[in-house]
Formats: sequence, C-alpha cells, structure tokens
Amino acid sequence: MKNKTSLAKWFGYLGFDHLIAPFLIKVIYWGGVVLILSAGIGGFFATFEMPDKGISGVLLAIGATVLSLLIWRLLCEMLILAFNIYARLVEIRNLLSHRQARVDAYQKIPSVRVLKND
Repeated sequence: MKNKTSLAKWFGYLGFDHLIAPFLIKVIYWGGVVLILSAGIGGFFATFEMPDKGISGVLLAIGATVLSLLIWRLLCEMLILAFNIYARLVEIRNLLSHRQARVDAYQKIPSVRVLKND
C-alpha cells in the first residue's frame, strides 16, 4: 500500500500538485548560512591583521555577521511564507469543494411531504 502513496506523491510533483521550492529554499538557506559564517569568521580574523582597527573592527565583524544572518533568514522566510500561503489556499479550496459536494448531494434528496388526515 505504501508504494501507491509513494507513486502518487511522485506524480503529484510531476503534475505540480506538490511544490519542491520550499525544500530548495531551505537547502539554499543553509548554504547561505555557511557562506555568511565563513565570511564572518574571515572578517573577524582579518581585523587582527589591521592594527588600526582594534576592538571596533572585531565588534563590527561580529555585528555584521549577526545582522547578515538575520536578514538572510528574513528573506528566506518571506519566500517560504508565499508558498505556505498557497498551500493554505489549496486546503481551503479543497475543503470548500467537499462542502459544496455535500450540499449538492443533500439537495438531490427528494423532500417528503406529510399529508394530514382531517
């Protein structure tokens, strides 16, 4: 039974029913975190080679790294948020279509009239 759901999932990806972009955004996010941290560490150690920078250069490198990580996180979250909004809208559409199907089925039931005996 698991093979059918797995196969259906792959056909969902091929038919664009399931999106792969949120997963790719997360992979790109972690790659960006590695690059930002490596640049921050490089900037941190580069300040030791500049005697005129002193402690302000070290604090600037640390602050720039933290701020860059925060901005990178916010940008990636905004992209994922767009896809999450789309997923919620699809859920709402599916729930409303099921509800409409139940209403249509209910309306097809013939009404029964009760006759009163006088």
